[in-house]
Amino acid sequence: MADTVIIVIAAMAFAIGLFSALQLALRHSWASSPTLPLAIFLILCALSAGGTILGPMGTYTQMPWLIGLIWVTSLFYGPAILAYVRAMTTTPDQVWTLKRVGMLSAPAILAALLASVFFILPAQTQLGIYNGQSQGAVAWLELGFIALFLIVTLGYLGEAFRALSRHMRHVREVFSNIEDRTLNWLRWLLIVMLLAWAWGMIKSAIGFNADQAAGLDIAGGVMELVWIGAVGLFGTWQRPIFTGETAIESEAGVAEKYARSSLPDERQHEIAQKLDRIMRAETLYRDPLLSLSTLARRLGVSANHLSQTLNDHLGVSFFDYINRLRVEEALTEIRESEASLLTIAYGVGFNSRSTFNAAVKKHTGKAPSAFRQ
Repeated sequence: MADTVIIVIAAMAFAIGLFSALQLALRHSWASSPTLPLAIFLILCALSAGGTILGPMGTYTQMPWLIGLIWVTSLFYGPAILAYVRAMTTTPDQVWTLKRVGMLSAPAILAALLASVFFILPAQTQLGIYNGQSQGAVAWLELGFIALFLIVTLGYLGEAFRALSRHMRHVREVFSNIEDRTLNWLRWLLIVMLLAWAWGMIKSAIGFNADQAAGLDIAGGVMELVWIGAVGLFGTWQRPIFTGETAIESEAGVAEKYARSSLPDERQHEIAQKLDRIMRAETLYRDPLLSLSTLARRLGVSANHLSQTLNDHLGVSFFDYINRLRVEEALTEIRESEASLLTIAYGVGFNSRSTFNAAVKKHTGKAPSAFRQ
């Protein structure tokens, strides 16, 4: 019964992974789409789910080399995720072709070559490693495979987390609304996958009886099904972050780039005064699509100088500056009108109720409803 449940869950994960990968890969030009690395990741997940199906079916008994194939392909989870993060957080002209993904995969390729020693082992030894029944030197070899996977995968995911953190700071410098640009969904899914993989490695190193192992395999299969479905869903929904005009803003990392530019204090003060006059006179902050480059053109200054003025002279990011103005007007509306909080939020430039609540709480320490009371 447990084997049947495991096969059904794995088959669902396999189908969802391949279907989602196909949806992503067929967008625009499949060979240059920024979602191509995520499609590759989903294919790898589908292969892993397919490997789970082969176990209860007894396929590994006849072809134990397939065990090694599944293990080797799992080493490329990290490169695929990191390539997706970089593709989504850099300029569109940096096309993420198969060649670029391959270059990023060099450490994983080296690890795969090391893991390929599995293929020269006797078939009985290969099965023993898969079943967790290896002893002596072979047991150490099994632990070596586990350690190799963890080192390679954690290295790539660590860099992916760092890239996501840099990206979070970046979008706050150039956009006034960042809800669909932070890739937070990917950050949380990576944490879930890390926990699942860590538990899988621990489970492989600890002996369990048949009933316990079956229950844990079912739980692991459900978790894999959930994250494959979530990655496919959110990956399909995720819109490009830098497109058209905003592509200019993604070059080189705004904060770091502007920090190196030279702008006298007098000029920064002049830009800050002009910025304050125009923002209050024309309420440009009400535009939910307002970006750093758009505002810079309206002021007649470069985006570099505007960003440096905000960061160095005013001590705020573009995102915080715009949302502070939105909050100020929103609080006036809350006190003086009977309009709903959501209507007020949209009217001053916020895209959602949750973002509005968070901004008011950040700038005032209170929820919006407290001002109406």
